[in-house]
Amino acid sequence: MKDYLVLFGFGIIIIVLFMNVFGGNDDRSRGISSSSSDPAITYDELPEEPSKESIISSLQQSEPSDAEELVSNHFPLIDTVRTDEGISRVYVTREFRIPELADLLAETLKPDEKSDYNNNKQVLVYPDHFVIMKESEEEPGVVFIELSNDQFVRNHYTPGFFNGLLTYAVLNRMLNSSNWAKNQAGRCRASNDCYGGYTMYGGYRSGDTGTFRGSTGRGGGPGAGK
Repeated sequence: MKDYLVLFGFGIIIIVLFMNVFGGNDDRSRGISSSSSDPAITYDELPEEPSKESIISSLQQSEPSDAEELVSNHFPLIDTVRTDEGISRVYVTREFRIPELADLLAETLKPDEKSDYNNNKQVLVYPDHFVIMKESEEEPGVVFIELSNDQFVRNHYTPGFFNGLLTYAVLNRMLNSSNWAKNQAGRCRASNDCYGGYTMYGGYRSGDTGTFRGSTGRGGGPGAGK
């Protein structure tokens, strides 16, 4: 009987060890999920960045052909908001304040439009993309760099997000629409489903008129997965 008990106890130990080894990498234990309704990556888990001086040097020596290269080659990707009507990739930095970062990016690749800095936000508009810099509402000093394609901005952003940044006339011109701002404001009120910028927890911030539903997926950054 003792032999059976010893064997049974040994078997339990083996099972526990097996579960610890092969079950310890569950993304949920690190607060990471591809669902926009679950907590996103936490601030303690933000990817490491090169030094500020290294980023500046790398940008100054680069010759990006578009906004995607400008951002993706120098800052870590932490999230992606994707729908059937556009995509917005979210990068992050803790090395820069927004006005300094906007100047550096604009000097590296001249935008079609550069907004003023207002309410902890600033926008650069390039052909096919908006580069939207926004300080984290939960963690001062963390800056999100959201690279949204025109389609995503056109279909999902609430016009009110750009108040104090870009005039409606500029937005209409950049989005090739005679009256995007007014029409989109009406759609936002009717659908209660517009986008008001990214936040770390929850994946995105709804606009003034309601919520926004999309799918998210985590990513890496310079050197991640390469």
